[in-house]
Amino acid sequence: MIGEFSIIDGHVHTFSTDEISSKIITSFNKVYNIGFKNPGTGTINDVLENMKRIGIDYTVMTNFAPPKILHDNNMWAIGVSKEFNNLIPLVSFHPDMGGSKGTLLELYIKEGARGIKIHPMAQGFRPDNRKMDEVYKVSNEVAYPIVFHCGRVANARLNEYADLDMILPIVDKYPGIPFVLTHMADGCVEDVIKIAENFPNVYFDTSIVITGYPPIKNTNKPSWLDDSMVLDVVKAIGAQRLVFGSDYPWGSPGHDIERFLKMQLDSEQKRLILGENAKKIYKL
Repeated sequence: MIGEFSIIDGHVHTFSTDEISSKIITSFNKVYNIGFKNPGTGTINDVLENMKRIGIDYTVMTNFAPPKILHDNNMWAIGVSKEFNNLIPLVSFHPDMGGSKGTLLELYIKEGARGIKIHPMAQGFRPDNRKMDEVYKVSNEVAYPIVFHCGRVANARLNEYADLDMILPIVDKYPGIPFVLTHMADGCVEDVIKIAENFPNVYFDTSIVITGYPPIKNTNKPSWLDDSMVLDVVKAIGAQRLVFGSDYPWGSPGHDIERFLKMQLDSEQKRLILGENAKKIYKL
C-alpha cells in the first residue's frame, strides 16, 4: 500500500538467477537498441526487495521464453508464486511448443496461473496462427485474461506481429476474453480511444508510455510526456480501462507510481488504475 492505494504492478519480467537475468537483458537490449541502464535485474529477490521498498502489494509476472523451454518456464513461474503469494504468475504459449495447448492451459489454470502473456514480436509468430486457436477458445469460454505486447520496443519494430491490425482481429473474434494491450497500444491516443469504444473487453497497460523514468522519457518516442494527455485519455475512456504496469526491469515502477500519484486524477481514478482494475482482471 501507498497511502490509501493498493498497488499492483501488472507488467514485470522475472528471472531465476542473476546469470540468466544478465544474459537475457544484455541480449534484449542489443536487439532492441536499448541504450539506457536497466533500473534492476528482475531476479525474484530483486523484485521482492523493490516491492517492499516502494510499497507494491502484488507483482504480475509477464514472462515468456523460447518454445523448447516455455512449459518449464511457465511451471517455474507458477512454482515461484506458490512460494511468494504476492507474485502473480501468467503463462505463455507459442505455436511450436510441444503438447496439447488446451491440456496445458487447463493444467496451468489448475496450478494457479492467472492469465496468459503473449509477445508476438519477440516470440516471432502471428497472433492468428491456427495452432493458437485452442488457447483462445478455452480462454474465451472461461474469461481467462490475455496480455498482448502491442507495438514497438524502444522504437524498434522487428516484425509486424505486434501491430494492432494483427492483434485486433483476435480481440474481435473472442469477446469473452479480457485482453490487456501493453504500452497503451503503442501510445497512439486516437487508437486507444477507438479501441475502447469498439471493444469493451480491452484494457490498456500503462507501461513505458505513461512513464516517470527519465531515461525512458528521454528516448521512447511513443511516451506521453505531458500529463494532460493522460488526463484526456482517462476522461475519454474511463479510469476503469487502464492497468498500471512498469515493464520492470526495463521500466521503473517507483518513478511511474510517483507520476500517477502526482497527477490531477481523483482518488477513485488512482485507486482503479494503480490496483483495483488488475484485481478484477486477475481475480485477486
